[in-house]
Amino acid sequence: MREVTEAHYLHERHGLEAVLRPPVRHPTALQWLPGREVLVVGTRDGKLHTVDPVMGSRVVAEGVGEPARIAIHSDRKHVLVVARGGVWVVVEMGGEAKFGGKHAFLGGIQTFWLKNHVVMVGDEVDGRTLMVCKGGKVIMRANLPPRTVPLRTPDGKGLLLARSMHRGLGIIKLGGGDRFPKDGESTIHRLTYSDNHILGITPTGVGIWDSTGEMTASMRLPDLTVGAVAGNGTLLGLGTRSGAVALARLSNREKLVHPDLVKAFEGPVTSIAFADRGRWLATGGVDRLQLWSWED
Repeated sequence: MREVTEAHYLHERHGLEAVLRPPVRHPTALQWLPGREVLVVGTRDGKLHTVDPVMGSRVVAEGVGEPARIAIHSDRKHVLVVARGGVWVVVEMGGEAKFGGKHAFLGGIQTFWLKNHVVMVGDEVDGRTLMVCKGGKVIMRANLPPRTVPLRTPDGKGLLLARSMHRGLGIIKLGGGDRFPKDGESTIHRLTYSDNHILGITPTGVGIWDSTGEMTASMRLPDLTVGAVAGNGTLLGLGTRSGAVALARLSNREKLVHPDLVKAFEGPVTSIAFADRGRWLATGGVDRLQLWSWED
């Protein structure tokens, strides 16, 4: 396993390169602006930062709570923050809060925009719950089976539900009358919706499915905490409990080769995201933020 040194810039000619360590402390959630090489980071002290690898970082909002997840609208102006502590809020990039509400999620939180609707899912005391909101109003609330995640329909207008079962990944349309099989017991996969792919992380590795439910790749790698797929579907970024980061190249219907691990954090990698423009991978740990690049 390679080590990241304390140098601010590192220039290596192979594999994953640690390029920049922005001065943003205690990141808890992050996402790149759509179509831009600008990262939005939520931090433990309730602030939102933007990080431009060239222009530097700045605070764009405060008082949003400790973000568990953030999601950026395609207009690049509105950021959804689902905070720990039972609140969610939509803020403008200039810092003004637009609307928000309360939630009862204790963990397993995921969120994204569906046009002008906010989609949130998480584990409550009584089970897994899906909320769809418009403005500050909840327009849909549904109880879901364990470890189920929502994803967009191919046309981007509706919602699908994905659930990993022993018989395979099941995908049904929300509100379409379909049901998961009654005998479809959930597997231990922690599912994540990432750029039209579904990642399933287990204690021993990761599986990747496309939006139709077909498994396209899998890999054995223990101790995983987070994962993300690049927008073009060719790269997989991973983080481990021991603070290592890895980049793997996806090859359809072939088993992934064990990637080169780079030791980057003293604690677990807690968040990870690819930019959909340029060669940028962002990772967050308990204490700091790290930006990466790579060579073809």
